[in-house]
Amino acid sequence: MKTPIERFEEKYRVQLNGCWVWTGSTNGGGYGELRIGGRKVYAHRFSVESTTGRPIPVGMQIDHLCRNHACVNPVHLEIVSVKENVRRGAGVGPRPERQRDRCNNGHLYADNTYIRPDGKGRNCVQCVRVRSREYQRRRREARGARQ
Repeated sequence: MKTPIERFEEKYRVQLNGCWVWTGSTNGGGYGELRIGGRKVYAHRFSVESTTGRPIPVGMQIDHLCRNHACVNPVHLEIVSVKENVRRGAGVGPRPERQRDRCNNGHLYADNTYIRPDGKGRNCVQCVRVRSREYQRRRREARGARQ
């Protein structure tokens, strides 16, 4: 029977950029998972713990310095606090899209914003009106061509 480390070592491939990309099962976020002692563990956490020989302290997380969630190369992984991991990451918090004050066509978002009901962003009201008028014009022309 193979040891957990032997099973771990069979489930990644080394890329030219130095990442050890996990080829085993992953969760919805792209993080590798493997079973040890009947329970699922994250492959990147297992990599750090097996390399250092110590458990990851409670309340600490692993930051993927390479920004590749499937990477299990311990050189690309660093133990950090939750606050530091969030600060470094691209997860919650301000994103460039939310920081923009103008749409792609240069209209100010100030009092000109439609927040999509599905929660997947915002639209410039002026641009929506222009697109709607253009769509209606094309429909009228298409109806006229059919008659």
